Amino acid sequence: MDLKSLKNIPASFALAKRALLYCLIISTLISIGSLVWAFVTTNNIKNTAFVLTKDGQAAMMQGISLNEVDEFRKPEIINHIKMFHESFWEIDQFNYKRRIDRALYLSGRSGKQLFKTLQANGHLAKLVTENLTQKIDIDSIKVNDKVTPYKAKFYGKLRVSRTDQKVESVNEFRANFVLHNVARTNENPHGLLIENYLLKSKPISIPK
Repeated sequence: MDLKSLKNIPASFALAKRALLYCLIISTLISIGSLVWAFVTTNNIKNTAFVLTKDGQAAMMQGISLNEVDEFRKPEIINHIKMFHESFWEIDQFNYKRRIDRALYLSGRSGKQLFKTLQANGHLAKLVTENLTQKIDIDSIKVNDKVTPYKAKFYGKLRVSRTDQKVESVNEFRANFVLHNVARTNENPHGLLIENYLLKSKPISIPK
């Protein structure tokens, strides 16, 4: 072995060290990049679901964070109000128990008090004995979703008719109430509860 070859050995070791250092840095960057990609992908998957459309096709549905829930709350509030009023007021002698029971899951103490009032004044008894059918027309729903509990007003018309006749009475219908956020259940899918329900209408008139 000549002297020139011996002089090249330290340089070769230095080059090997640099090569190993570069490989270590590149491997570390690749590992960190993979972890970041996996974290982002996992979060996106957690916020994504697939729903089956009426045509039998799978459609992707993007979720929202808990901080964004209030921004999308208003459509749920309005739908909850519709569900309550249609279940509670669109009744006849055959379905009123089942439909009012469903409505009571969407309201709190004031909903139960309203039910007791209709029982006490004989309205539900007339529904059965006089073959009455009720239908509610929604004119407008106003909601203030900037404060909690949410404040709301309902405007519409309550139509009462006899099953065996074409005669009906039309009652102006107006109600004020608030809605509280509660846990979502199968019976209360919007996670809202109607309280302080104040019916600001004349007594319900019955067709003669």
